[in-house]
Amino acid sequence: METNQIQENTDSEMTIDIGKILKVIKINKWTILIVTIFSAALGIFIAINIPNEYASQVQILPELESKDAAGGLSKFKSLAGLAGVDLGGMGGTDAVRPDLYPNILQSTPFLMNVMNMKVYASKYKKTMIMSKFMEENENQELSTRIFGKSDDKEKDMPIINPQTIPLETIRLDKKQDDLIKDLQKRVGTTLDKKTGVISISAKMQDPVIAATIVRYAQDYLTNYVVNYRTEKTLKDIKFLGERLNEAKRRYDNALYSYSSYQDRNKGLFLNIAKDQGKKLQYEVDLSYNLYSELAKQLEEAKIKVHRETPIFKVLEPAQIPVKKSEPKRSVMVIGFAFLGLILSIFYVLVRNYKSLGIFG
Repeated sequence: METNQIQENTDSEMTIDIGKILKVIKINKWTILIVTIFSAALGIFIAINIPNEYASQVQILPELESKDAAGGLSKFKSLAGLAGVDLGGMGGTDAVRPDLYPNILQSTPFLMNVMNMKVYASKYKKTMIMSKFMEENENQELSTRIFGKSDDKEKDMPIINPQTIPLETIRLDKKQDDLIKDLQKRVGTTLDKKTGVISISAKMQDPVIAATIVRYAQDYLTNYVVNYRTEKTLKDIKFLGERLNEAKRRYDNALYSYSSYQDRNKGLFLNIAKDQGKKLQYEVDLSYNLYSELAKQLEEAKIKVHRETPIFKVLEPAQIPVKKSEPKRSVMVIGFAFLGLILSIFYVLVRNYKSLGIFG
């Protein structure tokens, strides 16, 4: 009986408190309404002044694993066998792992290439350098117009002599560093581990530039992986080609010397002449064997380049977006209005806490 009575008293107090809260809200409804409308108007102002963002995306399916010597080269074995080329010892090499692709498109060299590329800005109807386009859009940002640009001039940075900078070392100034960091946020790469599909996206304030950057990123990534897989073999081909030319000249010279010797010494039976002829014959055989071996290795290397070149299948090509991806202006206005409503109600309740008796 006592427990039920306590519960009834508690429910009665809660009912009275809720009634008081609703009464206070009703009395101050105009204050709440004005604050809500002001918050909504602020949301409209911010939403209108935020520039449109356009997103473009491309999807590619890379070759996830290299072909083995038995499967990938089976169609070449019969042809190579006729030429005396042995492909049995050629093993596969792994490509750059797909989970490292996002790192490639977030690297400073790639972003610097994007910053220096020429793009057509449909927003300004002219071709311009990417860095200039980003600077122009930065000046139009709402935060820049209200608060101005940051005047950070790196006062604590020491003076660096360009001649003391090591080779292949990148040095950026403050403006370049800020633009690259902004670009890093706008270019993204994701890997679907289940399907292996690589998605490359770019978000810019111009639809044409967004599609241009995505297309460039696709080419940069595929070329980077292809060069990684074939760079060593291509160097081998260049080296073998040079050695093969030298071996051919050596063989031609040896064969010419031997043929000239035979023409000059017909009908001679001296042992000295025979020994000289044998030496020239050995030189011809040695030169030919060297030339033949280098030719075989060169053909093997050429086939290896074909085998190690990865394949990228474009599933969804880059497209110029036909509608903006950001901002969601209606959502922003509703969010600001709701925030204003919550804050105004909280303010009214705090201001009337004595009459409510729920805050102390």
